[in-house]
Amino acid sequence: MSSARPIVRFSVLVGLVLAAASPAAARTSWVSGTYVYADLCTMPEDGAQSGRRITLKRWPKGDNLVYEGAGLPAPIETAVTVDDTTKDVAFHVETSAGGVSFRGTAGPDALIGTLHSADGSQPLRLKRVLRARAQDTCPGETTGSIR
Repeated sequence: MSSARPIVRFSVLVGLVLAAASPAAARTSWVSGTYVYADLCTMPEDGAQSGRRITLKRWPKGDNLVYEGAGLPAPIETAVTVDDTTKDVAFHVETSAGGVSFRGTAGPDALIGTLHSADGSQPLRLKRVLRARAQDTCPGETTGSIR
């Protein structure tokens, strides 16, 4: 009878492992990680910076965002609201130039929506990038081309 006890313990342990790995316990939300959307660059004519970089950090315990813009003295980190189903994103930051808010959608290729600031409202489409560096040269204007 003493040999039956280890088998019972093993069966209980296997049952617990299988229950924890069952599909019902699987997380259905967006994948955790860091998503960088940016058009930050340097103008070749005068070296002035242009654009912005928005870094979305997804974590199981909550999400946050880092907003960087040309001319801002430092990056600004804030909490962000992301809907796991629709990928809708909304945030508000206070910059040295005033408040900036955004409402839109974070996709696998781009962050698309409307940016509201002291300059008014404007559509925003930032491509998802692996790395965005301000020292990258801004693309030049091409006349006669269709984008």
